Amino acid sequence: MGQSANRDSSADNDRSTLRSWHEWEVRDGERRIVLCVATPLELRPGYPGFDPAQLEALIRDATDLMRTSASPIDAIRIVPEGA
Repeated sequence: MGQSANRDSSADNDRSTLRSWHEWEVRDGERRIVLCVATPLELRPGYPGFDPAQLEALIRDATDLMRTSASPIDAIRIVPEGA
Protein backbone atom coordinates (compact mmCIF):
# COMPACT_ATOMS: atom_id res chain seq x y z
CA MET A 1 0.00 0.00 0.00
CA GLY A 2 1.57 3.30 -0.95
CA GLN A 3 0.76 6.92 -0.44
CA SER A 4 2.84 10.03 -1.02
CA ALA A 5 2.50 13.33 0.75
CA ASN A 6 4.21 16.63 0.14
CA ARG A 7 4.86 19.02 3.00
CA ASP A 8 6.44 22.46 2.99
CA SER A 9 9.76 22.55 4.76
CA SER A 10 10.66 24.93 7.53
CA ALA A 11 12.83 27.92 6.59
CA ASP A 12 15.94 26.51 8.33
CA ASN A 13 15.79 23.20 6.49
CA ASP A 14 16.64 22.46 2.87
CA ARG A 15 13.96 19.78 2.46
CA SER A 16 11.22 20.85 0.07
CA THR A 17 9.01 17.76 0.25
CA LEU A 18 8.39 14.90 2.62
CA ARG A 19 7.90 11.61 0.74
CA SER A 20 5.91 9.11 2.75
CA TRP A 21 3.86 5.95 2.47
CA HIS A 22 2.09 3.45 4.73
CA GLU A 23 3.22 -0.12 5.32
CA TRP A 24 1.53 -2.89 7.21
CA GLU A 25 3.45 -4.83 9.81
CA VAL A 26 1.90 -8.10 11.02
CA ARG A 27 3.13 -9.73 14.22
CA ASP A 28 1.39 -12.47 16.16
CA GLY A 29 -1.80 -11.88 14.18
CA GLU A 30 -1.86 -8.17 15.00
CA ARG A 31 -1.71 -5.63 12.16
CA ARG A 32 0.06 -2.33 12.71
CA ILE A 33 0.17 0.58 10.28
CA VAL A 34 3.60 2.17 9.94
CA LEU A 35 4.14 5.61 8.40
CA CYS A 36 7.41 5.43 6.44
CA VAL A 37 9.20 8.68 5.66
CA ALA A 38 12.14 8.91 3.21
CA THR A 39 14.78 11.58 3.77
CA PRO A 40 18.07 12.69 2.24
CA LEU A 41 19.28 13.65 5.74
CA GLU A 42 22.15 11.76 7.34
CA LEU A 43 20.51 9.66 10.06
CA ARG A 44 23.63 8.25 11.76
CA PRO A 45 25.05 10.28 14.66
CA GLY A 46 28.79 10.82 14.32
CA TYR A 47 28.78 10.64 10.52
CA PRO A 48 29.58 13.70 8.38
CA GLY A 49 26.47 15.74 7.68
CA PHE A 50 24.48 14.51 10.69
CA ASP A 51 22.49 17.42 12.14
CA PRO A 52 20.36 16.67 15.20
CA ALA A 53 18.28 19.84 14.69
CA GLN A 54 17.33 18.79 11.15
CA LEU A 55 16.47 15.29 12.35
CA GLU A 56 14.27 16.73 15.12
CA ALA A 57 12.48 18.92 12.55
CA LEU A 58 11.91 15.85 10.37
CA ILE A 59 10.49 13.94 13.35
CA ARG A 60 8.13 16.86 14.08
CA ASP A 61 7.00 16.93 10.41
CA ALA A 62 6.44 13.15 10.41
CA THR A 63 4.52 13.34 13.68
CA ASP A 64 2.29 16.09 12.25
CA LEU A 65 1.70 13.96 9.16
CA MET A 66 0.81 11.00 11.40
CA ARG A 67 -1.69 13.08 13.38
CA THR A 68 -3.43 14.38 10.23
CA SER A 69 -3.69 10.97 8.55
CA ALA A 70 -7.17 9.57 7.96
CA SER A 71 -5.86 6.14 8.99
CA PRO A 72 -4.75 5.38 12.53
CA ILE A 73 -0.95 5.04 12.51
CA ASP A 74 0.85 2.95 15.10
CA ALA A 75 4.48 3.86 14.38
CA ILE A 76 6.80 6.00 12.28
CA ARG A 77 9.83 4.65 10.38
CA ILE A 78 12.37 7.13 8.97
CA VAL A 79 14.48 5.70 6.14
CA PRO A 80 17.23 7.07 3.91
CA GLU A 81 16.12 8.03 0.40
CA GLY A 82 16.71 5.25 -2.07
CA ALA A 83 16.54 2.56 0.62
